[in-house]
Amino acid sequence: MTPVPARRHRRLQALAAVVIAAVSALAAAPWLEPRAGDLALVLAPSPETAVADQIVVAAITEETLAGFPYRSPIDRAFLAGLIERLDAAGARTIGLDILIDQPSDQQKDARFFQALDASATPVVLALATRDHGLTDRQADYVARAIAPRPAGLIALARDEIDGVLRHLPGARPGMATFAQVLAGAGPEMPSGRILYSRAINDASPFPLYPAHLIAQLPDDWFAGKVVLIGTDLPTIDRHPTPMTTLDGSAAGTLPGVVIHAHILAQALAGLSLRPLSPLAVGIAILVAAILAAVAFSTRAAPRHLVLGLALTLVAYLAVAGMLIARAGILPPLIAPPLAAVVAGGLVALARWRADHADRSFLRHAFARYVSPSVVERIASGRLQLALGGEKREVTYLFTDLEGFTSLSERLPPNEVADLLNGYLDRMCDLITEHGATIDKIIGDAVVCFFGAPDNDPDQADHALALALALDAFAETHRARLLEEKGIALGVTRIGVHRGEAVIGNFGGRRFFDYTGVGDTVNTAARLEGANKYLGTRILVSETVARDGAAACVLRPAATLVLKGRASALACFEPRPAEDAQAEWLATYDAAFARLDAHSEEAQAAFEAVLALKPDDPLAHLHLERLRRGEEGATLTLGGK
Repeated sequence: MTPVPARRHRRLQALAAVVIAAVSALAAAPWLEPRAGDLALVLAPSPETAVADQIVVAAITEETLAGFPYRSPIDRAFLAGLIERLDAAGARTIGLDILIDQPSDQQKDARFFQALDASATPVVLALATRDHGLTDRQADYVARAIAPRPAGLIALARDEIDGVLRHLPGARPGMATFAQVLAGAGPEMPSGRILYSRAINDASPFPLYPAHLIAQLPDDWFAGKVVLIGTDLPTIDRHPTPMTTLDGSAAGTLPGVVIHAHILAQALAGLSLRPLSPLAVGIAILVAAILAAVAFSTRAAPRHLVLGLALTLVAYLAVAGMLIARAGILPPLIAPPLAAVVAGGLVALARWRADHADRSFLRHAFARYVSPSVVERIASGRLQLALGGEKREVTYLFTDLEGFTSLSERLPPNEVADLLNGYLDRMCDLITEHGATIDKIIGDAVVCFFGAPDNDPDQADHALALALALDAFAETHRARLLEEKGIALGVTRIGVHRGEAVIGNFGGRRFFDYTGVGDTVNTAARLEGANKYLGTRILVSETVARDGAAACVLRPAATLVLKGRASALACFEPRPAEDAQAEWLATYDAAFARLDAHSEEAQAAFEAVLALKPDDPLAHLHLERLRRGEEGATLTLGGK
């Protein structure tokens, strides 16, 4: 039974974890939740589904401005002509997202206001006030310009933290927003997120035409539609949107007129995406932190706790996705999961510090001498540090670097060390990445095995994948050294064999290795050496080929009688999976099958292989054997 002080200590730790997690999540929420909400837009209903054909944007571009005598204010005569053209085309409403805040040429101004008054199509003007940065003179001119005409506030709601336009702009007493007036809505605009829509191929979800080309376009492109007139210029009236999070800064920075089009589409479709209240967010954070702290305070297995937490978070996010997609509610997506992870992590950390101090010592004591998987078994108590071993089904892999001894005699010692360490470092990384245990490193040779200390039912597949990965690295490394430093590094030869071996701690009481002994180990070493005779880089035995080959192609190399073995062993060369359909490989398989047949037929078959792949070492080997009068696939090797 756990002592009362210990239980009380754990409860205090859990309470502290809840407080820290809740405070951390609340502090991070203003920074993280808006960006998570950006990603949630892919789940939110799209306004353009219902109103895709109701909104058009007439964009004043740099090409448009190039035809004017001055850039600002935008030519009022041109605007007048544009309004007249859209009116004649039968537009439903025209929205002018251009602030009329100063006089221009008197005649052009007169024509502009005349076009406004004469238009049968309602024209909604842009409204701004001193609160939006206008001078007294500008504000007065705007008031006079819009006095008898419909107008809406064009100010957009910018996020105070990162400046992104995420939320619907709010109306003011007596002043509706631009989108409200265009949509014919009442003075109250619902709060919440702007439901930006992502069109296919990152195109605008709304038809967007250069304003100077409108006169040349068909009437039915504008008839019955709301047409927004505004600028699409590189440096003016462009704003970051949530699309910046989704598509990058370039695609996510939109002209103000396009943002108004998104808001208008949302108003016309009657859709909203409302965040929860701060109180509801705080409650969700607190509940998540408490549940995680309580769960991680139990004695359940850590992997079960982590899995349970992960499944719970996935379920929470799934429910959140349903609320976004179906109810138009945006729950906090980051803060509650963050609180749960922090609270659970802090409690788990406290447990780990209490339970694993001795294991930490063992890890540090043995990490330099045995492989990481062995260290974990030692630390967890599953591997006893006693002499002796056990018989296991394992797959051994031997590598050797051809000619390194002679190469090292020609290079300075420090260069030899750097060269060898760089080579072995990556070789060992690949070995551990593929789940093998490193047995030993002898000079430039590396020995490793699968199947111990932990069982590996797919060890043959894993060994084949590792052999191909080691070979690919070694060949790339050779080419790079030759090109960059002029150093001709030798070929890395690899041998792989599967069978029974005695695996365990062998040595004395003070110094020992976790290694294997037996015929399986010796055979793998012999196969590595046989590569030199066959001209191959990788050889695997039939026991590996029988149970592996999931991710590669195995072609028969020879049946070898190795030194120290009475029986012959069929051997294969693994090839990358992309060679499976190669004509030369199919031709080789057919030629190999004829080795026991008439020598002339077999010779012709291998000559056909070399016609397709002149550098194939196995085809050369067997052709030379046949020419010497040898038959069959069996070779007797007396060396290593």
